[in-house]
Amino acid sequence: MSQPNDNILEVRGLSVEFKTEDALVRAVDNLSFDLKKGEILGIVGESGSGKSVTGMSLLRLIPDPIGKIVSGTAHYKGRDLLQAPIEELKKIRGNEIGIIFQEPMTALSPLVTVGKQIVETLRLHHSMTTEEAWQSGIEWLGRVGIPEPEQRMHSYPFQFSGGMRQRVMIALVLMLEPSIIIADEPTTALDVTTQRQIFELILNVKSEQSSIVFITHDMGVIWQLCDRVMVMEKARKVEEGALRQLFSSPNEEYTKELLSAVPRLTDAPRARQSSEKQPIIEIENLRTWFPIKRGIFSRTVGHVKAVDDLSLQIMHGETLAVVGESGSGKSTLGRTILGLEKPTGGTITYRGNSLINLSRGEFLPFRRNLQIIFQDPFSSLNPRMTILDILTEGLEEHGLLNAEPKQDLAVRLLEEVQLEADHVFRYPHEFSGGQRQRICIARALSLKPELIICDEAVSALDVTIQAQVIDLLMELQERHDLSYMFISHDLSVVKKISDRTVVMRKGRIVEEGATSDVIVNPQHQYTKSLLDAVPIPGDESCRLVS
Repeated sequence: MSQPNDNILEVRGLSVEFKTEDALVRAVDNLSFDLKKGEILGIVGESGSGKSVTGMSLLRLIPDPIGKIVSGTAHYKGRDLLQAPIEELKKIRGNEIGIIFQEPMTALSPLVTVGKQIVETLRLHHSMTTEEAWQSGIEWLGRVGIPEPEQRMHSYPFQFSGGMRQRVMIALVLMLEPSIIIADEPTTALDVTTQRQIFELILNVKSEQSSIVFITHDMGVIWQLCDRVMVMEKARKVEEGALRQLFSSPNEEYTKELLSAVPRLTDAPRARQSSEKQPIIEIENLRTWFPIKRGIFSRTVGHVKAVDDLSLQIMHGETLAVVGESGSGKSTLGRTILGLEKPTGGTITYRGNSLINLSRGEFLPFRRNLQIIFQDPFSSLNPRMTILDILTEGLEEHGLLNAEPKQDLAVRLLEEVQLEADHVFRYPHEFSGGQRQRICIARALSLKPELIICDEAVSALDVTIQAQVIDLLMELQERHDLSYMFISHDLSVVKKISDRTVVMRKGRIVEEGATSDVIVNPQHQYTKSLLDAVPIPGDESCRLVS
Protein backbone atom coordinates (compact mmCIF):
# COMPACT_ATOMS: atom_id res chain seq x y z
CA MET A 1 0.00 0.00 0.00
CA SER A 2 1.17 3.54 -0.73
CA GLN A 3 2.69 5.80 1.92
CA PRO A 4 0.33 8.49 3.34
CA ASN A 5 2.04 11.40 1.51
CA ASP A 6 2.86 9.54 -1.69
CA ASN A 7 0.42 11.49 -3.88
CA ILE A 8 0.33 11.38 -7.66
CA LEU A 9 -2.44 14.00 -7.83
CA GLU A 10 -3.33 16.85 -5.48
CA VAL A 11 -6.50 18.87 -6.12
CA ARG A 12 -7.11 22.04 -4.12
CA GLY A 13 -10.07 24.45 -4.15
CA LEU A 14 -11.57 23.25 -7.45
CA SER A 15 -14.69 25.18 -8.45
CA VAL A 16 -16.57 24.81 -11.75
CA GLU A 17 -19.54 26.84 -13.00
CA PHE A 18 -22.00 26.36 -15.83
CA LYS A 19 -23.93 29.16 -17.50
CA THR A 20 -27.67 28.54 -17.89
CA GLU A 21 -30.41 30.78 -19.24
CA ASP A 22 -31.32 31.86 -15.72
CA ALA A 23 -28.07 31.95 -13.75
CA LEU A 24 -24.60 30.58 -13.10
CA VAL A 25 -24.76 27.10 -11.56
CA ARG A 26 -21.90 25.97 -9.32
CA ALA A 27 -21.32 22.32 -10.36
CA VAL A 28 -18.21 21.80 -8.19
CA ASP A 29 -17.68 23.97 -5.15
CA ASN A 30 -14.25 24.39 -3.50
CA LEU A 31 -13.32 20.72 -3.75
CA SER A 32 -9.99 19.37 -2.45
CA PHE A 33 -8.70 15.80 -2.44
CA ASP A 34 -5.55 13.71 -3.01
CA LEU A 35 -4.94 10.59 -5.09
CA LYS A 36 -2.12 8.32 -3.95
CA LYS A 37 0.11 6.22 -6.19
CA GLY A 38 -1.43 2.79 -6.67
CA GLU A 39 -4.70 3.82 -5.02
CA ILE A 40 -8.27 3.41 -6.26
CA LEU A 41 -10.31 6.38 -5.06
CA GLY A 42 -14.07 6.08 -5.40
CA ILE A 43 -16.12 9.24 -5.93
CA VAL A 44 -19.79 8.53 -5.25
CA GLY A 45 -22.97 10.59 -5.20
CA GLU A 46 -26.29 11.14 -6.91
CA SER A 47 -26.60 12.54 -10.42
CA GLY A 48 -25.95 16.28 -10.28
CA SER A 49 -23.59 15.97 -7.30
CA GLY A 50 -20.60 17.11 -9.41
CA LYS A 51 -18.62 13.87 -9.51
CA SER A 52 -18.40 13.57 -13.32
CA VAL A 53 -17.63 17.29 -13.71
CA THR A 54 -14.76 16.78 -11.25
CA GLY A 55 -13.26 14.04 -13.42
CA MET A 56 -13.71 16.01 -16.65
CA SER A 57 -12.14 19.12 -15.10
CA LEU A 58 -8.85 17.34 -14.41
CA LEU A 59 -8.22 17.11 -18.17
CA ARG A 60 -9.98 20.41 -18.92
CA LEU A 61 -12.73 18.71 -20.90
CA ILE A 62 -15.47 21.01 -19.60
CA PRO A 63 -17.49 22.36 -22.58
CA ASP A 64 -16.53 25.96 -23.26
CA PRO A 65 -18.03 28.58 -23.10
CA ILE A 66 -20.97 26.99 -21.24
CA GLY A 67 -18.72 25.67 -18.49
CA LYS A 68 -15.74 27.26 -16.80
CA ILE A 69 -13.18 26.23 -14.19
CA VAL A 70 -13.26 29.33 -12.01
CA SER A 71 -10.66 28.40 -9.38
CA GLY A 72 -8.39 25.71 -8.04
CA THR A 73 -5.28 23.69 -8.84
CA ALA A 74 -4.67 20.05 -9.85
CA HIS A 75 -1.01 19.17 -9.43
CA TYR A 76 0.24 16.06 -11.27
CA LYS A 77 3.96 15.27 -11.24
CA GLY A 78 4.76 18.88 -10.39
CA ARG A 79 2.52 20.36 -13.10
CA ASP A 80 -0.80 22.13 -12.58
CA LEU A 81 -3.16 20.48 -15.07
CA LEU A 82 -5.54 23.43 -14.86
CA GLN A 83 -2.87 25.90 -16.01
CA ALA A 84 -0.69 23.78 -18.33
CA PRO A 85 -0.44 24.88 -22.00
CA ILE A 86 -2.94 23.05 -24.14
CA GLU A 87 -0.22 21.37 -26.26
CA GLU A 88 1.37 19.96 -23.11
CA LEU A 89 -2.05 18.80 -21.87
CA LYS A 90 -2.73 17.00 -25.16
CA LYS A 91 0.41 14.90 -24.59
CA ILE A 92 -0.77 14.01 -21.09
CA ARG A 93 -4.29 13.01 -22.22
CA GLY A 94 -4.38 9.32 -23.04
CA ASN A 95 -0.65 8.68 -22.54
CA GLU A 96 -0.46 9.59 -18.85
CA ILE A 97 -4.06 10.22 -17.80
CA GLY A 98 -6.81 8.27 -19.54
CA ILE A 99 -10.54 8.69 -19.17
CA ILE A 100 -13.25 6.07 -19.68
CA PHE A 101 -16.48 7.87 -20.50
CA GLN A 102 -19.92 6.75 -19.36
CA GLU A 103 -21.54 6.85 -22.83
CA PRO A 104 -19.28 5.17 -25.41
CA MET A 105 -21.39 6.23 -28.42
CA THR A 106 -20.32 9.84 -27.82
CA ALA A 107 -16.64 8.79 -27.61
CA LEU A 108 -16.53 6.42 -30.59
CA SER A 109 -16.92 7.61 -34.18
CA PRO A 110 -19.99 5.99 -35.76
CA LEU A 111 -18.44 6.27 -39.25
CA VAL A 112 -15.23 4.32 -38.58
CA THR A 113 -14.82 0.64 -37.73
CA VAL A 114 -13.72 -0.25 -34.23
CA GLY A 115 -10.52 -1.76 -35.60
CA LYS A 116 -9.49 1.42 -37.41
CA GLN A 117 -10.18 3.50 -34.29
CA ILE A 118 -8.01 1.19 -32.19
CA VAL A 119 -5.19 1.26 -34.76
CA GLU A 120 -5.35 5.06 -34.97
CA THR A 121 -5.15 5.38 -31.19
CA LEU A 122 -2.21 2.99 -30.84
CA ARG A 123 -0.23 4.54 -33.69
CA LEU A 124 -0.87 8.06 -32.37
CA HIS A 125 0.53 7.23 -28.93
CA HIS A 126 3.01 4.41 -29.64
CA SER A 127 5.56 3.61 -32.34
CA MET A 128 3.72 0.75 -34.03
CA THR A 129 3.16 -0.43 -37.56
CA THR A 130 -0.43 -0.79 -38.76
CA GLU A 131 -0.13 -4.58 -38.59
CA GLU A 132 1.26 -4.50 -35.03
CA ALA A 133 -1.53 -2.15 -33.93
CA TRP A 134 -4.15 -4.36 -35.60
CA GLN A 135 -2.90 -7.50 -33.83
CA SER A 136 -2.75 -5.62 -30.53
CA GLY A 137 -6.36 -4.49 -31.07
CA ILE A 138 -7.49 -8.09 -31.59
CA GLU A 139 -5.71 -9.08 -28.38
CA TRP A 140 -7.30 -6.26 -26.38
CA LEU A 141 -10.84 -6.89 -27.64
CA GLY A 142 -10.40 -10.47 -26.47
CA ARG A 143 -9.06 -9.35 -23.10
CA VAL A 144 -12.14 -7.19 -22.42
CA GLY A 145 -14.42 -10.11 -23.23
CA ILE A 146 -15.62 -9.43 -26.78
CA PRO A 147 -16.25 -12.73 -28.61
CA GLU A 148 -14.74 -13.34 -32.06
CA PRO A 149 -12.43 -10.28 -31.76
CA GLU A 150 -10.85 -10.84 -35.20
CA GLN A 151 -14.25 -10.43 -36.85
CA ARG A 152 -15.49 -7.63 -34.57
CA MET A 153 -12.50 -5.44 -35.46
CA HIS A 154 -14.30 -4.91 -38.79
CA SER A 155 -17.58 -3.87 -37.11
CA TYR A 156 -18.87 -0.34 -36.55
CA PRO A 157 -19.84 0.87 -33.05
CA PHE A 158 -23.58 0.75 -33.82
CA GLN A 159 -23.22 -2.98 -34.55
CA PHE A 160 -22.27 -3.64 -30.90
CA SER A 161 -24.56 -3.82 -27.88
CA GLY A 162 -24.27 -1.01 -25.33
CA GLY A 163 -22.20 -3.17 -23.00
CA MET A 164 -19.88 -4.29 -25.79
CA ARG A 165 -19.33 -0.67 -26.89
CA GLN A 166 -18.32 0.13 -23.33
CA ARG A 167 -15.81 -2.72 -23.37
CA VAL A 168 -14.28 -1.25 -26.57
CA MET A 169 -14.00 2.12 -24.82
CA ILE A 170 -12.31 0.49 -21.82
CA ALA A 171 -9.85 -1.31 -24.11
CA LEU A 172 -8.95 1.96 -25.88
CA VAL A 173 -7.95 3.48 -22.53
CA LEU A 174 -6.25 0.50 -20.87
CA MET A 175 -4.06 -0.36 -23.89
CA LEU A 176 -2.15 2.93 -23.44
CA GLU A 177 -1.25 2.01 -19.81
CA PRO A 178 -1.73 5.51 -18.32
CA SER A 179 -0.51 6.48 -14.83
CA ILE A 180 -4.01 7.68 -13.85
CA ILE A 181 -7.30 6.27 -15.11
CA ILE A 182 -10.41 8.39 -14.62
CA ALA A 183 -13.29 5.92 -14.90
CA ASP A 184 -16.60 7.78 -15.18
CA GLU A 185 -19.39 5.22 -14.59
CA PRO A 186 -17.49 2.78 -16.87
CA THR A 187 -19.56 -0.32 -16.07
CA THR A 188 -23.09 1.13 -15.90
CA ALA A 189 -24.10 -0.71 -19.07
CA LEU A 190 -22.40 -3.98 -18.13
CA ASP A 191 -23.82 -7.09 -16.46
CA VAL A 192 -22.32 -8.23 -13.17
CA THR A 193 -20.11 -11.01 -14.58
CA THR A 194 -18.62 -8.81 -17.32
CA GLN A 195 -18.30 -5.99 -14.79
CA ARG A 196 -16.26 -8.24 -12.52
CA GLN A 197 -14.09 -9.36 -15.47
CA ILE A 198 -13.42 -5.72 -16.37
CA PHE A 199 -12.51 -4.85 -12.77
CA GLU A 200 -10.11 -7.79 -12.61
CA LEU A 201 -8.62 -6.74 -15.95
CA ILE A 202 -8.13 -3.15 -14.74
CA LEU A 203 -6.45 -4.42 -11.58
CA ASN A 204 -4.17 -6.75 -13.57
CA VAL A 205 -3.21 -4.14 -16.16
CA LYS A 206 -2.52 -1.23 -13.87
CA SER A 207 0.92 -1.21 -12.29
CA GLU A 208 1.48 -0.87 -8.55
CA GLN A 209 2.19 2.83 -9.03
CA SER A 210 -0.75 3.66 -11.31
CA SER A 211 -3.97 5.01 -9.81
CA ILE A 212 -7.68 5.10 -10.56
CA VAL A 213 -10.37 7.68 -9.87
CA PHE A 214 -13.54 5.59 -10.03
CA ILE A 215 -16.71 7.68 -10.41
CA THR A 216 -19.96 5.83 -9.78
CA HIS A 217 -23.38 5.89 -8.14
CA ASP A 218 -23.15 2.18 -7.27
CA MET A 219 -22.09 1.52 -3.68
CA GLY A 220 -21.70 -2.18 -4.51
CA VAL A 221 -19.02 -1.30 -7.07
CA ILE A 222 -17.34 1.02 -4.58
CA TRP A 223 -17.16 -1.84 -2.09
CA GLN A 224 -15.73 -4.27 -4.63
CA LEU A 225 -12.97 -2.09 -5.99
CA CYS A 226 -11.98 0.98 -4.00
CA ASP A 227 -9.44 1.69 -1.24
CA ARG A 228 -10.88 5.05 -0.22
CA VAL A 229 -14.19 6.85 -0.80
CA MET A 230 -15.19 10.47 -1.30
CA VAL A 231 -18.92 11.22 -1.09
CA MET A 232 -20.27 14.25 -2.98
CA GLU A 233 -23.62 16.01 -2.67
CA LYS A 234 -24.73 19.21 -4.40
CA ALA A 235 -21.24 20.07 -5.72
CA ARG A 236 -19.47 19.61 -2.39
CA LYS A 237 -17.53 16.90 -0.60
CA VAL A 238 -19.61 15.80 2.38
CA GLU A 239 -17.51 12.88 3.62
CA GLU A 240 -14.24 11.12 2.87
CA GLY A 241 -12.52 8.14 4.42
CA ALA A 242 -11.13 4.64 4.21
CA LEU A 243 -13.56 2.21 2.61
CA ARG A 244 -14.37 -0.10 5.53
CA GLN A 245 -14.65 2.74 8.02
CA LEU A 246 -17.06 4.68 5.80
CA PHE A 247 -19.24 1.62 5.11
CA SER A 248 -19.37 0.47 8.74
CA SER A 249 -19.80 3.86 10.43
CA PRO A 250 -20.68 6.69 8.05
CA ASN A 251 -20.82 10.11 9.70
CA GLU A 252 -23.18 11.96 7.37
CA GLU A 253 -26.90 11.29 6.94
CA TYR A 254 -26.53 11.54 3.16
CA THR A 255 -23.97 8.69 3.11
CA LYS A 256 -26.32 6.58 5.22
CA GLU A 257 -29.12 7.22 2.71
CA LEU A 258 -26.91 6.12 -0.20
CA LEU A 259 -26.03 2.89 1.59
CA SER A 260 -29.61 2.11 2.60
CA ALA A 261 -30.91 2.66 -0.97
CA VAL A 262 -28.72 -0.10 -2.47
CA PRO A 263 -30.98 -2.97 -3.69
CA ARG A 264 -29.81 -6.34 -2.36
CA LEU A 265 -30.53 -9.93 -3.32
CA THR A 266 -31.46 -10.51 0.33
CA ASP A 267 -34.37 -8.04 0.01
CA ALA A 268 -37.85 -9.57 0.02
CA PRO A 269 -39.13 -10.32 -3.52
CA ARG A 270 -42.12 -8.53 -4.97
CA ALA A 271 -45.36 -9.95 -3.57
CA ARG A 272 -48.41 -9.88 -5.86
CA GLN A 273 -51.68 -11.73 -5.97
CA SER A 274 -51.37 -14.60 -8.44
CA SER A 275 -54.18 -15.05 -10.93
CA GLU A 276 -54.75 -16.72 -14.26
CA LYS A 277 -53.62 -14.36 -16.98
CA GLN A 278 -53.79 -14.47 -20.75
CA PRO A 279 -50.70 -13.94 -22.92
CA ILE A 280 -50.56 -10.67 -24.82
CA ILE A 281 -47.28 -11.50 -26.60
CA GLU A 282 -46.46 -14.99 -27.86
CA ILE A 283 -43.07 -15.69 -29.44
CA GLU A 284 -42.12 -18.96 -31.10
CA ASN A 285 -38.73 -19.99 -32.53
CA LEU A 286 -37.69 -16.35 -33.02
CA ARG A 287 -34.39 -15.69 -34.77
CA THR A 288 -32.78 -12.29 -35.28
CA TRP A 289 -29.42 -12.70 -36.97
CA PHE A 290 -27.11 -9.96 -38.23
CA PRO A 291 -24.86 -10.67 -41.25
CA ILE A 292 -21.09 -10.31 -40.98
CA LYS A 293 -19.79 -8.95 -44.30
CA ARG A 294 -16.23 -8.98 -45.61
CA GLY A 295 -14.29 -8.01 -48.69
CA ILE A 296 -14.68 -5.48 -51.46
CA PHE A 297 -18.02 -7.01 -52.49
CA SER A 298 -19.31 -7.16 -48.90
CA ARG A 299 -20.02 -10.87 -49.02
CA THR A 300 -21.76 -12.40 -46.01
CA VAL A 301 -19.23 -14.67 -44.26
CA GLY A 302 -21.23 -15.42 -41.12
CA HIS A 303 -23.90 -14.19 -38.73
CA VAL A 304 -24.15 -12.73 -35.25
CA LYS A 305 -27.00 -14.77 -33.78
CA ALA A 306 -28.37 -12.13 -31.42
CA VAL A 307 -31.65 -14.02 -30.88
CA ASP A 308 -31.58 -17.70 -31.80
CA ASP A 309 -34.62 -20.01 -31.75
CA LEU A 310 -36.27 -18.31 -28.77
CA SER A 311 -39.81 -18.93 -27.52
CA LEU A 312 -41.63 -17.19 -24.65
CA GLN A 313 -44.89 -15.55 -23.57
CA ILE A 314 -45.57 -12.22 -21.87
CA MET A 315 -48.73 -12.36 -19.79
CA HIS A 316 -51.23 -9.56 -19.30
CA GLY A 317 -50.47 -7.51 -16.18
CA GLU A 318 -47.16 -9.18 -15.33
CA THR A 319 -43.56 -7.96 -15.23
CA LEU A 320 -41.33 -10.34 -17.13
CA ALA A 321 -37.63 -9.72 -16.49
CA VAL A 322 -35.09 -10.61 -19.17
CA VAL A 323 -31.56 -10.85 -17.77
CA GLY A 324 -28.19 -11.84 -19.15
CA GLU A 325 -24.76 -10.54 -20.01
CA SER A 326 -24.30 -7.71 -22.49
CA GLY A 327 -24.45 -9.24 -25.94
CA SER A 328 -26.82 -12.00 -24.79
CA GLY A 329 -29.53 -10.66 -27.11
CA LYS A 330 -31.97 -9.26 -24.56
CA SER A 331 -32.17 -5.75 -26.06
CA THR A 332 -32.38 -7.18 -29.59
CA LEU A 333 -35.32 -9.30 -28.42
CA GLY A 334 -37.15 -6.21 -27.18
CA ARG A 335 -36.42 -4.24 -30.35
CA THR A 336 -37.57 -7.15 -32.53
CA ILE A 337 -40.92 -7.32 -30.70
CA LEU A 338 -41.41 -3.61 -31.47
CA GLY A 339 -40.47 -3.97 -35.13
CA LEU A 340 -37.28 -1.94 -34.67
CA GLU A 341 -35.22 -4.94 -35.81
CA LYS A 342 -36.25 -7.29 -38.61
CA PRO A 343 -36.42 -10.95 -37.54
CA THR A 344 -34.73 -13.67 -39.57
CA GLY A 345 -37.36 -16.26 -38.71
CA GLY A 346 -40.00 -17.37 -36.21
CA THR A 347 -43.26 -15.75 -35.12
CA ILE A 348 -44.37 -12.90 -32.86
CA THR A 349 -48.08 -12.42 -32.18
CA TYR A 350 -49.83 -9.71 -30.20
CA ARG A 351 -53.27 -10.84 -29.10
CA GLY A 352 -53.40 -13.20 -32.06
CA ASN A 353 -52.12 -10.65 -34.60
CA SER A 354 -48.82 -11.40 -36.33
CA LEU A 355 -46.17 -8.67 -35.97
CA ILE A 356 -43.76 -10.24 -38.46
CA ASN A 357 -42.78 -8.49 -41.72
CA LEU A 358 -45.22 -5.59 -41.34
CA SER A 359 -44.65 -2.29 -43.11
CA ARG A 360 -44.44 0.88 -41.03
CA GLY A 361 -48.05 1.69 -41.85
CA GLU A 362 -49.22 -1.81 -41.00
CA PHE A 363 -47.35 -1.78 -37.67
CA LEU A 364 -48.60 1.69 -36.65
CA PRO A 365 -51.94 0.54 -35.10
CA PHE A 366 -50.04 -1.89 -32.84
CA ARG A 367 -47.35 0.62 -31.85
CA ARG A 368 -49.85 2.51 -29.71
CA ASN A 369 -50.14 -0.54 -27.44
CA LEU A 370 -46.44 -1.46 -27.48
CA GLN A 371 -44.09 1.20 -26.11
CA ILE A 372 -40.44 1.33 -25.00
CA ILE A 373 -38.36 3.18 -22.42
CA PHE A 374 -34.72 3.28 -23.53
CA GLN A 375 -31.62 3.07 -21.34
CA ASP A 376 -30.32 6.55 -22.12
CA PRO A 377 -33.08 9.12 -21.64
CA PHE A 378 -31.03 12.01 -23.03
CA SER A 379 -30.41 10.46 -26.45
CA SER A 380 -34.03 9.29 -26.74
CA LEU A 381 -35.49 12.79 -26.21
CA ASN A 382 -35.33 15.34 -29.03
CA PRO A 383 -33.23 18.22 -27.61
CA ARG A 384 -35.03 20.74 -29.85
CA MET A 385 -38.52 19.90 -28.60
CA THR A 386 -40.18 21.16 -25.44
CA ILE A 387 -41.57 18.62 -22.98
CA LEU A 388 -45.06 19.68 -24.10
CA ASP A 389 -44.33 18.62 -27.69
CA ILE A 390 -42.49 15.45 -26.63
CA LEU A 391 -45.42 14.24 -24.55
CA THR A 392 -48.09 14.98 -27.16
CA GLU A 393 -46.21 14.01 -30.33
CA GLY A 394 -47.40 10.39 -30.17
CA LEU A 395 -51.00 11.44 -29.60
CA GLU A 396 -50.87 13.63 -32.71
CA GLU A 397 -49.25 10.86 -34.77
CA HIS A 398 -52.04 8.45 -33.85
CA GLY A 399 -54.82 11.03 -34.18
CA LEU A 400 -55.75 10.75 -30.51
CA LEU A 401 -55.78 14.41 -29.49
CA ASN A 402 -59.25 15.32 -28.31
CA ALA A 403 -60.82 18.62 -27.37
CA GLU A 404 -58.70 18.81 -24.20
CA PRO A 405 -55.88 21.36 -24.58
CA LYS A 406 -52.43 19.85 -25.24
CA GLN A 407 -50.98 21.62 -22.23
CA ASP A 408 -53.54 20.08 -19.87
CA LEU A 409 -52.76 16.62 -21.26
CA ALA A 410 -49.02 17.13 -20.82
CA VAL A 411 -49.43 18.47 -17.28
CA ARG A 412 -51.52 15.46 -16.31
CA LEU A 413 -48.85 13.12 -17.67
CA LEU A 414 -46.11 14.96 -15.78
CA GLU A 415 -48.11 14.74 -12.57
CA GLU A 416 -48.47 10.97 -13.15
CA VAL A 417 -44.68 10.67 -12.94
CA GLN A 418 -44.38 13.16 -10.06
CA LEU A 419 -43.01 16.14 -11.99
CA GLU A 420 -44.17 19.74 -11.83
CA ALA A 421 -46.74 21.33 -14.17
CA ASP A 422 -44.42 24.23 -15.05
CA HIS A 423 -41.93 21.77 -16.60
CA VAL A 424 -43.97 21.52 -19.82
CA PHE A 425 -42.20 24.43 -21.54
CA ARG A 426 -38.67 23.32 -20.66
CA TYR A 427 -36.23 21.36 -22.83
CA PRO A 428 -34.59 17.99 -22.02
CA HIS A 429 -31.19 19.48 -21.16
CA GLU A 430 -32.77 21.39 -18.27
CA PHE A 431 -33.48 18.19 -16.33
CA SER A 432 -31.41 15.70 -14.35
CA GLY A 433 -31.00 12.12 -15.56
CA GLY A 434 -33.69 10.84 -13.21
CA GLN A 435 -36.13 13.55 -14.28
CA ARG A 436 -35.46 12.81 -17.97
CA GLN A 437 -36.23 9.14 -17.38
CA ARG A 438 -39.52 10.13 -15.75
CA ILE A 439 -40.34 12.16 -18.88
CA CYS A 440 -39.62 9.08 -21.01
CA ILE A 441 -42.00 7.07 -18.81
CA ALA A 442 -44.67 9.77 -19.20
CA ARG A 443 -44.21 9.70 -22.98
CA ALA A 444 -44.65 5.91 -23.01
CA LEU A 445 -47.82 6.26 -20.91
CA SER A 446 -49.33 8.94 -23.14
CA LEU A 447 -50.76 6.39 -25.59
CA LYS A 448 -52.18 4.17 -22.81
CA PRO A 449 -50.26 1.07 -23.95
CA GLU A 450 -50.72 -2.51 -22.76
CA LEU A 451 -47.01 -3.40 -22.81
CA ILE A 452 -43.99 -1.24 -22.05
CA ILE A 453 -40.53 -2.63 -22.75
CA CYS A 454 -38.08 -1.15 -20.24
CA ASP A 455 -34.63 -1.57 -21.83
CA GLU A 456 -32.15 -1.03 -18.99
CA ALA A 457 -34.42 1.85 -17.99
CA VAL A 458 -32.88 2.39 -14.54
CA SER A 459 -29.29 1.21 -15.01
CA ALA A 460 -27.89 4.71 -15.56
CA LEU A 461 -29.58 6.16 -12.47
CA ASP A 462 -28.02 6.54 -9.04
CA VAL A 463 -29.39 4.26 -6.34
CA THR A 464 -31.75 6.71 -4.66
CA ILE A 465 -33.30 7.90 -7.95
CA GLN A 466 -33.33 4.30 -9.21
CA ALA A 467 -35.37 3.23 -6.19
CA GLN A 468 -37.85 6.07 -6.79
CA VAL A 469 -38.27 5.19 -10.49
CA ILE A 470 -38.78 1.48 -9.71
CA ASP A 471 -41.44 2.35 -7.14
CA LEU A 472 -43.06 4.65 -9.72
CA LEU A 473 -43.10 1.90 -12.38
CA MET A 474 -44.74 -0.54 -9.97
CA GLU A 475 -47.31 2.05 -8.87
CA LEU A 476 -48.18 2.89 -12.50
CA GLN A 477 -48.51 -0.81 -13.31
CA GLU A 478 -51.15 -1.27 -10.64
CA ARG A 479 -52.95 1.93 -11.62
CA HIS A 480 -53.07 1.26 -15.37
CA ASP A 481 -52.96 -2.57 -15.46
CA LEU A 482 -49.72 -2.50 -17.47
CA SER A 483 -47.47 -5.32 -18.59
CA TYR A 484 -43.71 -4.81 -18.51
CA MET A 485 -40.83 -6.55 -20.20
CA PHE A 486 -38.01 -5.44 -17.93
CA ILE A 487 -34.60 -5.86 -19.59
CA SER A 488 -31.80 -5.60 -17.06
CA HIS A 489 -28.41 -6.91 -15.99
CA ASP A 490 -29.06 -6.00 -12.33
CA LEU A 491 -30.48 -9.03 -10.54
CA SER A 492 -31.09 -7.07 -7.33
CA VAL A 493 -33.41 -4.71 -9.22
CA VAL A 494 -35.04 -7.63 -11.05
CA LYS A 495 -35.91 -9.28 -7.74
CA LYS A 496 -37.64 -6.13 -6.57
CA ILE A 497 -39.77 -5.43 -9.63
CA SER A 498 -40.48 -8.63 -11.58
CA ASP A 499 -42.92 -11.54 -11.27
CA ARG A 500 -41.17 -13.89 -13.67
CA THR A 501 -37.63 -14.03 -15.05
CA VAL A 502 -35.99 -15.50 -18.15
CA VAL A 503 -32.21 -15.77 -18.32
CA MET A 504 -30.62 -15.33 -21.77
CA ARG A 505 -27.21 -16.38 -22.97
CA LYS A 506 -25.92 -16.15 -26.55
CA GLY A 507 -29.40 -15.50 -27.95
CA ARG A 508 -31.13 -18.36 -26.16
CA ILE A 509 -33.12 -18.83 -22.95
CA VAL A 510 -31.21 -21.01 -20.47
CA GLU A 511 -33.58 -20.67 -17.50
CA GLU A 512 -37.12 -19.44 -16.89
CA GLY A 513 -39.42 -19.29 -13.87
CA ALA A 514 -40.89 -17.25 -11.04
CA THR A 515 -38.34 -14.60 -10.06
CA SER A 516 -38.12 -15.79 -6.46
CA ASP A 517 -37.37 -19.35 -7.65
CA VAL A 518 -34.77 -18.29 -10.22
CA ILE A 519 -32.87 -16.13 -7.71
CA VAL A 520 -33.22 -18.30 -4.60
CA ASN A 521 -32.86 -21.68 -6.29
CA PRO A 522 -31.20 -21.28 -9.73
CA GLN A 523 -30.95 -24.45 -11.82
CA HIS A 524 -28.54 -23.47 -14.60
CA GLN A 525 -24.85 -22.94 -13.92
CA TYR A 526 -24.90 -19.67 -15.91
CA THR A 527 -27.63 -18.27 -13.66
CA LYS A 528 -25.58 -19.27 -10.63
CA SER A 529 -22.55 -17.47 -12.04
CA LEU A 530 -24.62 -14.30 -12.54
CA LEU A 531 -25.82 -14.43 -8.93
CA ASP A 532 -22.34 -15.17 -7.55
CA ALA A 533 -20.98 -12.07 -9.30
CA VAL A 534 -23.49 -9.64 -7.70
CA PRO A 535 -21.51 -7.29 -5.40
CA ILE A 536 -22.79 -7.20 -1.83
CA PRO A 537 -21.70 -4.11 0.13
CA GLY A 538 -20.00 -5.15 3.35
CA ASP A 539 -19.31 -8.74 2.26
CA GLU A 540 -15.54 -9.28 2.39
CA SER A 541 -15.73 -12.14 -0.13
CA CYS A 542 -16.87 -9.59 -2.78
CA ARG A 543 -13.73 -7.48 -2.43
CA LEU A 544 -11.36 -7.65 -5.42
CA VAL A 545 -8.52 -5.80 -3.68
CA SER A 546 -6.94 -6.49 -0.30
